[in-house]
Amino acid sequence: MGRDRDPFDRALIALRARLVRTGPLQGAPLLVTPLAAELGVSPTPVREALAWLAGEGVIARRAGGYAAQIHDRESLARLYALAGLLADAVLAEAPLPSDARARLVIPLGDPLAELSAEPASILDAVLARIQAQLAPFRVAEDAVLSDADRVAITTTVARMGTRDEARRALRAQVRRYYRRRQRHAGEILGRSLGLTSI
Repeated sequence: MGRDRDPFDRALIALRARLVRTGPLQGAPLLVTPLAAELGVSPTPVREALAWLAGEGVIARRAGGYAAQIHDRESLARLYALAGLLADAVLAEAPLPSDARARLVIPLGDPLAELSAEPASILDAVLARIQAQLAPFRVAEDAVLSDADRVAITTTVARMGTRDEARRALRAQVRRYYRRRQRHAGEILGRSLGLTSI
């Protein structure tokens, strides 16, 4: 068997998936050695992946290691508000080519995750970081709120061209999408904590 050339990427992908799957862990420690054993890699790529996730704000660096972020209703509502502002700003500048429309439907994710103002724009990078912080709450969002706003956004994108009228309609739907989540942040947090064993 050949040498594993990219254990960092495997660890990063696995840890991201785990954080989404388990929901918010509310300050639970993320211990390097057990995670490395579970992932079948040495501790070094796990440490590097945890440092990367901490840099993105997905987890926190604490004395003695890493831990999951701690959220309350207000902090979660602020994240949704910020995501809404950023998504609106991205949409204000984003070209909407036909190939972008095909990538918008993302299971249990934000239907705008692939829409971009330009490749590697700063707004997109910041929005992606905020969406990564919100990812552990997606299952609870779907349980608390219907997916009607996500479906409406996806439908609008599928039907729109480059018309300003359609773009305005999409921006209004995106603002509504995040405002609903902001208003229901307490319910979303409660549901996600009820589904998560810490």
